[in-house]
Amino acid sequence: MTTQAPEATAEADAPDALVGVRLREAARIYHFTAPASAVFPGDYVIVDPGHGEAIARVVTASDPESGAAPPANTRSIIRLADQDDRDRAAESQRIADQILVDMRRICVERGIDLYPIAVQPNLEASHATAYFQADDHIDFRSLVDQLQDDHRITLHMQHAGSRDRAKLTDGYDICGLRLCCASWMTDFPKVGIRTAKDQDLSLNPDSISGVCGRLLCCLTFEHQVYREMRGKLPKIGKRVSTPAGMGRVAKLNVLKQTATISLDDHPQRVDVPAHEIGLTVRTEDAPNQAIKDQQQAEQERAKALRQAAAPVPDADAAQTDEDQPGQKQSDDTAEGPPASPGRERRQRRRRAEDSGQSAESSAETADRPRRRRRRRTAPDQPSGGDAQEQRPRRRRPPPERDGSNSRAEGSDNRPKRPRRKRRQRPQEPE
Repeated sequence: MTTQAPEATAEADAPDALVGVRLREAARIYHFTAPASAVFPGDYVIVDPGHGEAIARVVTASDPESGAAPPANTRSIIRLADQDDRDRAAESQRIADQILVDMRRICVERGIDLYPIAVQPNLEASHATAYFQADDHIDFRSLVDQLQDDHRITLHMQHAGSRDRAKLTDGYDICGLRLCCASWMTDFPKVGIRTAKDQDLSLNPDSISGVCGRLLCCLTFEHQVYREMRGKLPKIGKRVSTPAGMGRVAKLNVLKQTATISLDDHPQRVDVPAHEIGLTVRTEDAPNQAIKDQQQAEQERAKALRQAAAPVPDADAAQTDEDQPGQKQSDDTAEGPPASPGRERRQRRRRAEDSGQSAESSAETADRPRRRRRRRTAPDQPSGGDAQEQRPRRRRPPPERDGSNSRAEGSDNRPKRPRRKRRQRPQEPE
């Protein structure tokens, strides 16, 4: 009767540990169970993810002393991978590369609008997954049938996006390092144009896009830090106070925590640290001298435009005004209401009397029939002694009447207006 070794019995009684494996680098992690203290991170094992055996690499392993039991219905690893398994994996990958070449050749010959990206086989090369990229729905049944007949393999087609294509093919980006999605990233982050704006980056697509044609995934790595540092700085265009004077924010440097201020008193811009913004005694109620100079320049410019738009006086009228010594010259800048026709006639009459004209011309001017109109007193006209010094207004003599009734002569032709009857008040009952 043979007895079992104590070490073998201890390994059989040891609880299973939960290990995480990856079928390829930077891929999704699948969990399997394995004997405790038998599998460690970095080991290669043979597992069955659902489409045949495949070689995988262990990346995580749970501590058996924690006492946490693995989830139910969890598959277990088949065995540790040896050199023969690695040789078989290399041979199956060579077959997958040949399938990819034949797939691209058939697509070009038949004019199929489809671009194959990569083919991933299982360990026995009996099943493979082909990733492709296409804009519209493509009928690739004839392509799959021919490849399966030529290579004696079951082929599964799966569509891939732009980011998936970069992850499968691998490569190097503008930073000179391997693609993050192909080296260590397992999921693709959500990247928007707002992420580039918060970091003050150029919005040129060539500088913020990766090899996949989408926005760089690395823009999200420091986005949260930029948002926290940007919150300590004022917004662009806001008026702030600084030890150098009042100004407006023109530019921000988030990493240096400085703001470029366009001062009101100085034409040049200055860089002010964030902790010095607001340390000034000036207020908006007392503006700087630059603002006063700007307002004065605008007023002078408006005055020059008004003078240029004023009408040029006639040469003959200017000479006549110079010949009359008692005439007053009006100022261009004087402001007041325009003179009425009656007022102009009175002024001409006074100038004629002062210049020594004949009494006959004055009498003719005085007896000239004028239109009777009510005299209106200006609101700013002086009262009292100044009003008495003004010349009294001459009334027009009444017309001579020959005793005939003028209304009676035209009464036949003029329509008679009916007289309005007076409305009688109704009598109230007693």
